[in-house]
Amino acid sequence: MSGVVFDSRESKNILMSANAFYTLKNNLNNNIGSYKTKGFLFRLGKEFGFESAKNKLQSHKLKNEVGKSHSRLGHVKDVIFMGEIVRHSDGKVECIDTWGQWVESFEAQLHLENSGLAEECVCHMLCGFASGALSYEYGESIIAVEHKCVAKGDDVCEFEVRLEKDWLAERGELIDLYQNDNILTELEMTYDALMQHKQALEKISKFQGQLTQQVTEKHSMDEIVETAHELLDIPILIEDIHGNPLSHIGLTEEQLELIKIETEKLSFVSDKHNVEYYKGNTFWKLTAPVLINKRNYASCSFFYFNSKPIDDNDHMFLGRISTVVSLCILYEEAQFEEQQRMRSSLLERLIHNRNLEYIESYYKFLPFKFQPPFSTGIISVRKKTDCKEIIDIHDQMTQLARAAREWDLPCIFAVLGEEIALLNSHQGDKEDWKKKMMKVFQKVEKHNKDYRYSLGISGIFSNFKDFEYSLKEARVAQRFPNEKLLTDYEELGMIGDIVKNMSVNQLRDMAKKTLKDLYNFDDPRKKELLYSLYVYLLNSQRLKETTDELMLSIGGVQYRIKQIEEQLQVSLKNASTAAYILLVIQMLILTNSLDFGEFAK
Repeated sequence: MSGVVFDSRESKNILMSANAFYTLKNNLNNNIGSYKTKGFLFRLGKEFGFESAKNKLQSHKLKNEVGKSHSRLGHVKDVIFMGEIVRHSDGKVECIDTWGQWVESFEAQLHLENSGLAEECVCHMLCGFASGALSYEYGESIIAVEHKCVAKGDDVCEFEVRLEKDWLAERGELIDLYQNDNILTELEMTYDALMQHKQALEKISKFQGQLTQQVTEKHSMDEIVETAHELLDIPILIEDIHGNPLSHIGLTEEQLELIKIETEKLSFVSDKHNVEYYKGNTFWKLTAPVLINKRNYASCSFFYFNSKPIDDNDHMFLGRISTVVSLCILYEEAQFEEQQRMRSSLLERLIHNRNLEYIESYYKFLPFKFQPPFSTGIISVRKKTDCKEIIDIHDQMTQLARAAREWDLPCIFAVLGEEIALLNSHQGDKEDWKKKMMKVFQKVEKHNKDYRYSLGISGIFSNFKDFEYSLKEARVAQRFPNEKLLTDYEELGMIGDIVKNMSVNQLRDMAKKTLKDLYNFDDPRKKELLYSLYVYLLNSQRLKETTDELMLSIGGVQYRIKQIEEQLQVSLKNASTAAYILLVIQMLILTNSLDFGEFAK
């Protein structure tokens, strides 16, 4: 390669320490980003190399002088340069297998000392310096590109030199970055970007202000979401933690169904500032959690159909909407809790028989029509498995009240010991009311899969003087051992009336006379025989069903029945005797005098 010797005349240079260079680079990274910083440092080095070469003698030994300049200026300890750069007689310049190495690059060393290992080459200013010096000498745009770097763990800092036009096909994006406009244009671009960012922040701030104002003015969630859609023109969906829609706008029924179908098939793409990006077959989804006291109450999502582009600022708008929705939910929670306390206090006054003469005047404060006829209910909540975890009865009551509100059921709930009391106003058919109540419990059970519920409903009454009796009826129905979710006292017939109108002591005396030695519930063997008798009678004395439930052979069941008849001194073939014994056992269960829980597991 022909070379050029530098002129001894040097232009005045401002020397910069390594620490000052690192400070410059670090500030550039923080303000314009690492990508643009590469181009900035390359162009800075290129200007430096161009001026350095300009002040050298115009010889043809520049490859050696470039290395000497690097060393003299403290950029590197030494430069190894191989290959040739040839200028042909027709003026055409050709780079022939030209490459080199920087020994102890200051840029690589600075990066290792301050930031550790890099993920890419970092000697951008050195590349620029070599490119500027060679370009000046040969009058052709020549660019040095580093492909090995000590800063990223390589043994050496190695670069390759080619004409710009030869680089374009292979590293076009890097060359475009290196050959970008001058520093002033870069600063102008940065200023424009900052202005756009400032305008976006002002728009977002105004957006949040408008939504927050609506919350303070007690607008509903639907109204707030509608306002957000008017401002952004993006379909919005608010869902609870179970995936049930709370509010939506800008989505057709077909799109809602499509979203429901594809939810499980979405592919996670990325996470930006607590907003997650998902891609489906036909749409993109941005979703953010709705948090209250660090607990996830719901989710807020944007949807993009028909390849509609996602704006870079959309995640910030979505974050603001989720914050405002959390305020809306918090307000609704507080409002609901206040209403629930007022309703519970009405029912508690009835339960404890306090100030009943004025109770009807409070009906007007209820959000639904509440008038006779009434019925009461007792709800039991139990864990399906044995554990020491305490059931939050108040939380269970709140869940039931919310579900009842969704079905427009005029109900009042209150905690009664470890159970939940219920007062209903029946404006229509009781059977229709029971169907709706079953749906309420099915929804609550879906969200509480470890819990078992049972509801007992009293007969109809119109005067609150009969409330106490109706509460007894509800408790009798709830305790009836039929394994049903809902039991109506009016369907129990005679057995319900007997239990309600007899004292516990009277019922126990009757049971002792009927069951004789089997009344000893502390004897495991006798209690097991009594349970076998109960199952046998419940199955109308059919052996197959009894053996299946008790997991005994037919001979085993027959042997137990024979033992039972001997102890009771009766024949179970007598239908009236069998019916009476079953009635007695059921009354013991209803009054909590007998529990077959250990056998029924």
